[in-house]
Amino acid sequence: RLVLKLASCLGFCFDGATFTKARVKSERHLENVLPSVCQIGYIHEISPGKFIWAHDQVMQAANRLIPANMKEQFQLLIGTRLLMNTPETELESTIFSILVHMNKGIRLIQHPDQKYEIAELNLMAGKICIRTLSFHSAARYFTNGIALLPGDCFENEYQLSLELHDLAQNTLSMTGDFDKMSSLASRELSHAKCFQDKVNTYRNLVGHLISAGKHEEAVSKMSEILDEMGEPLPGGGDHRTITKGQCLREYVALMVTLRFKTERDILSIPKMSDSRHLVLLDFLQTIISTTSNLKNPMIGALVIFRMVRMSLKYGLSEVSAIAFASMGPVLINGPKEDYSGGLFYASLALKTLDHFPTNKYTSRVYCIAYGFVLIWRDPMQASLEKLLEGYDIGCNTGDQEFACWNLLSYAGLALYTGQPLQALEKDLKKYIKRAIQCQRIAAACSITPLLSAVLDLDGSKNDEDIYMHFLNTTEDKMLQSNDRRACVLIWTKRKFSRVMKNDMDGAIAVYKLSTGHRFGKPMYVFKTIPFIMGVFLDGLIAFYAARKKKSTEKKWLDLGLESLNAMKKWAKLSKWNFHSKLLLLEAEYLFVRGDGLALGKYESAITAAQTSRFIHEEGLAYSKLGHYHLSHGRDTDASQSFAHAKRCFKKWGARRLVEGLGNLI
Repeated sequence: RLVLKLASCLGFCFDGATFTKARVKSERHLENVLPSVCQIGYIHEISPGKFIWAHDQVMQAANRLIPANMKEQFQLLIGTRLLMNTPETELESTIFSILVHMNKGIRLIQHPDQKYEIAELNLMAGKICIRTLSFHSAARYFTNGIALLPGDCFENEYQLSLELHDLAQNTLSMTGDFDKMSSLASRELSHAKCFQDKVNTYRNLVGHLISAGKHEEAVSKMSEILDEMGEPLPGGGDHRTITKGQCLREYVALMVTLRFKTERDILSIPKMSDSRHLVLLDFLQTIISTTSNLKNPMIGALVIFRMVRMSLKYGLSEVSAIAFASMGPVLINGPKEDYSGGLFYASLALKTLDHFPTNKYTSRVYCIAYGFVLIWRDPMQASLEKLLEGYDIGCNTGDQEFACWNLLSYAGLALYTGQPLQALEKDLKKYIKRAIQCQRIAAACSITPLLSAVLDLDGSKNDEDIYMHFLNTTEDKMLQSNDRRACVLIWTKRKFSRVMKNDMDGAIAVYKLSTGHRFGKPMYVFKTIPFIMGVFLDGLIAFYAARKKKSTEKKWLDLGLESLNAMKKWAKLSKWNFHSKLLLLEAEYLFVRGDGLALGKYESAITAAQTSRFIHEEGLAYSKLGHYHLSHGRDTDASQSFAHAKRCFKKWGARRLVEGLGNLI
């Protein structure tokens, strides 16, 4: 009976060595009884020293031989025996088997020394789980260890208590369990002996506020912490009062530090060694992702300038790569629209990563460099694989925040570069679920409008249902929120869907609504793919309106020419990405002017879209050409153009667009 009891606690499969170590009465050689049990048929020896129960019900029946009030004690005793009989050199490889039993009897442990010993074992197991990227398991071991700590643990075992709380917070943050993380954070802050010991907790608390969409609170908390570090922000610590002048002074200080340094000079800077500067840099980078949603986004530029200046002055670190990458969008979105400077810093960031091959911030650098900057020079499709790589790296390093932001950038680029819609629909549903699982609700809210556009174009489902299905809300309610990013994406996708469906009057109505919304066109912050598409779509809408609304033709023409001139400038940066868009805008402008050269521009736009592999833009250009032919009474040419557009949209997977063209062929 004792053999059966013991074996039932070791699981459905077990080995003889573990059974021998776990025997609860050392003077009785229970391992010698195992062959007899095997002969009876309860257990089978499947290979030398390897055993398996005949059936799980047999194992459960054997386990019921242990009185219910003794099960915890029996498990604890097995775990203790395993620990006692395991050499220290083998402890790491058997730690999980030991804790499986010990943690089941955790409630019975009373002596403080025993509690600390088993807490250390849980700490060891959690660290091993982190090395193998098993963050949920790691969090469970760390919280088990914390549950064992006596009330006065910070007084008697400070380092053990601090490390368990720090690592538990980190892994709980990675897995999205922010409620439990916040509880542990409060306890640690009340017992930490110095600021250095509070930094990790502060970082997690700020990250929690960001993930919850509490952007203003997150930056306010950061300002308080910077004051405590002796590195206050301008404006008396109130980020809402930071001015352009204060940002300019920070930029001038950066330029003085930079002087005439080349990329080679910067990459030759020694690594940062001062612990205080390393902590400060690491803390500053946590706030970058939230600044675009602030009422006063100046704080973002100021923080980035300071991070770059510190890297140049005190040495390179892992965080320097984020600082350099973030300079790209700042320069591109600045008053000088410095695209060459932005591309320089993106390249510098990627090369800085090579100095730190195990860089835990690679996911962040990829998101910024490939999602925000390199799309202005390299083919947009080239960023897709890198953004998915950034997602994988973020998951593997526990950076769930930027893993999800990589997915958002990928989703936007995939839609607006004409990736197959049916495959994209499956991917975006998976990405939204992943973001929700990780408690990254802001990312889920931003990906959902893109999925809504896909569903609208491929005609597979009512696009409004998707908001209720995933987020328990509607698109109109989202537009009433303070989420600037999601609102911009909604307005852009609404215009995109209507333009692609040739519902140009509907597109005009959406444009007018967007300009009256607080996060409509005037509120664009970053020049990313939604901004690019917004400018392109506004131009198409404006030239159509100029043709149809003669009373306001000049106003619409001015808007259209504004878009056309922007596209001319961008086409010089990347012919691949912008030439087809420029040619189509020029064709529409010439159409308004009644210029016969429009025909050649439409045909050139089609060829350019084919060259750049933008199947959706090829279809759009054919559709626009068809309407141009119709306006000139060339019905046969129009029908041929619409047939080509239908072929493109069918290849793209836009079934609703294919259906819409049926009556025009």
